[in-house]
Amino acid sequence: MADYVYKAGKRDTKKKRRKALWLFVLLVVIGLAGTGYIFVRDALKPQTVLKQSKATQKKVTYETKTKHYELPDFTIDIPIAWTPVARPAGPYQSFTWQTSEHGTNGQSIEIFEDTIPPNFGFNRALIVSGQSDHLNIEGTASDNCSKYTKKQTTMVNQFSAVAKWQGVDFLCDLSNVQRDVIGTSSTDGINTVILKSPSTGAAHKFLFSYTNHGTNPDYTVFYEAIQSFRMQ
Repeated sequence: MADYVYKAGKRDTKKKRRKALWLFVLLVVIGLAGTGYIFVRDALKPQTVLKQSKATQKKVTYETKTKHYELPDFTIDIPIAWTPVARPAGPYQSFTWQTSEHGTNGQSIEIFEDTIPPNFGFNRALIVSGQSDHLNIEGTASDNCSKYTKKQTTMVNQFSAVAKWQGVDFLCDLSNVQRDVIGTSSTDGINTVILKSPSTGAAHKFLFSYTNHGTNPDYTVFYEAIQSFRMQ
């Protein structure tokens, strides 16, 4: 009887081992089948690579719309469609560029060098500062100066009066208050800014002005021209 029990226990142990072995084999087969399926699936999948292209940025610069002028003492960039104007006879050394529509709705930029007209009044002031061979713009153009300038003892002639913008003196034109003329001034003097030549070290006085005869002035043209200005 004991021998029978021993043999029965031995058979049961063998059955359990066989079942465990078959279970292990089944798991291995299932694992291999799964791996094979994944491999075949990936192999048959189209090999398409999606790559995001870099954003194209087109930088529009003001320089592409300008012409570079080289004068004896300085260089400046002026809109390419503008034309230089012959210097008028007189005591002032001036440089002028204008649009072809000047006189109707055109625009002009004028630069006086060394000898500054003592009675040159304008309607809006743009304060600048000399940085050796170039200019810094301090803020933006003022409102029409007739709004905050009174005809009192500040009159320098029958047309212009001394006015202030951002604490800096300039000449305000009180005779043509409907015009749109911007002029520069600085702490160097009324309607004056001083710059130096990097090659000779010589100092020169300048007055910059911008006139617009239309109803929608574009002050950016004037700002950009001033910022492009360099002494030679």
